[in-house]
Amino acid sequence: MPTLVNTRAPIPVQAERMARIEDRMLRLQAQISSGERFTTPSEDPAAANRAALLTRAQDRLTAEQRALDRSTSRLNFAETATATATDALVRARELTLTASNGTASPEDRRVILAEVQVLRQQVLDSANTRDDSGRFLFAGSRDAGPAYAADSLGAMLWQGFGDAPGAEAANVGTASAPRGPQLFGDATSGTFATLDRLEAALEEPYADLRQSELAAVLEGLEQGHERLLVGRAAIGAGLARLEGESNRIAAARLDVAEGLAAANGLDFTAAIVELQSLQLTLSAAQQSFASIFEGTLFDRLG
Repeated sequence: MPTLVNTRAPIPVQAERMARIEDRMLRLQAQISSGERFTTPSEDPAAANRAALLTRAQDRLTAEQRALDRSTSRLNFAETATATATDALVRARELTLTASNGTASPEDRRVILAEVQVLRQQVLDSANTRDDSGRFLFAGSRDAGPAYAADSLGAMLWQGFGDAPGAEAANVGTASAPRGPQLFGDATSGTFATLDRLEAALEEPYADLRQSELAAVLEGLEQGHERLLVGRAAIGAGLARLEGESNRIAAARLDVAEGLAAANGLDFTAAIVELQSLQLTLSAAQQSFASIFEGTLFDRLG
């Protein structure tokens, strides 16, 4: 029987081989560009599923950290505000002691009164401190409006309600700014009432009555100072807890990042070496294909 010679038979095989090499090179180039070991889940379903779970964990940790950052910022504002109010009460106490001195003249008391009025406004500004989003720190959950405002008689009343928000998204709801009454007391015997009483005592013309009122004011200022110290301690404890949670989240995020790198991370060195090897292989295959199949045997025989 005659032997059939078909010099074109290997052409599809060689072309398919080169196409596979080119496809692999394209995938490697995409992996190197993205830094990920697979570009579609079908390439490694198990690794893709693990990467998806880790990505969700990473998103959750990021949301928790944002909540912690917001609460930390609010407590830092609160710490500064209470420190300012504390300084104001310390100065008010010094002025009260000066006014209690029997040698203080009416003019001295007028000068002291003017400074006390400035200090009262300073305490009010501290009580109505806002966070970086414009929310009033010490108004509890009703933080869209001022924490303190004067009534028709000029008495300073707390306008808030409930407790201020904490970092509930990170399960740290207790690390929140104290409510106004915890820091400044109530309307009848709190810090503002005490400062109002001090102003009235400085204007009292009768020495005996004035001395009695100033003694009561000193006691009220001591109580107000103690409230602020307790509040500042609570704020410090809240900041410490938030810092501890931030450290925990930072460690967890590092673990997740390492897990993602293991599940979907690309070995750049191995990928680049393979890509270079495939480029050489493809180049050699193309040259061989061109030289061998430039024409068929019958084409050459004419």
